[in-house]
Amino acid sequence: RAGRRGGYPMTEREERLRPASPEEAPALFELILRRIAWMEKRGIRQWDRAVYLAYYPLSYFIERARDGELYGLWGPDGSPRVMAVLLERDSRWPDGGNALYVHNLAADPAVPGVGARLLLQCMELARARGKKYLRLDCGQDNAELNAYYERLGFSYMGPMQEGEYRGNLRQCSLSQEGAPTETGRQKEGLAYG
Repeated sequence: RAGRRGGYPMTEREERLRPASPEEAPALFELILRRIAWMEKRGIRQWDRAVYLAYYPLSYFIERARDGELYGLWGPDGSPRVMAVLLERDSRWPDGGNALYVHNLAADPAVPGVGARLLLQCMELARARGKKYLRLDCGQDNAELNAYYERLGFSYMGPMQEGEYRGNLRQCSLSQEGAPTETGRQKEGLAYG
């Protein structure tokens, strides 16, 4: 049964979404490295290792932690399962908007479903902050990831480009009616990723 501890939603597996400290950033950064290796092994070109790590080195995540923007979903044993940077503003979205923005989402490939569980908890956090949307982007050429976000309730809103990166802007409405919930996603068989 879902409950709350420390103000953040908990899942049945007692995974906890919370801001990371600067000292915890290296453990979360390790998730980025594992996810890049996982993608390389499968021929997925979402994050080119050299380009991604040049743009988002460990120091970037330490700074995000200092600013209270680096979040992790932690297992009951204290190990990080998935991480993301959560921003109040994002220049990739031309309208600004009343939204919480998800960046750098990296899940432990060995923990199925943890990415979806993080996004559901991010939706709850965004609602608690009075936001109307949870927004993210993903690579235009990653059909599997785009379909995954679509199944999780993230509608396609348009293209974006930043340097060589070409992405799709996606948003999930957080209005009460029709908004994704953990229970609803589990019933639909979408508690994975």
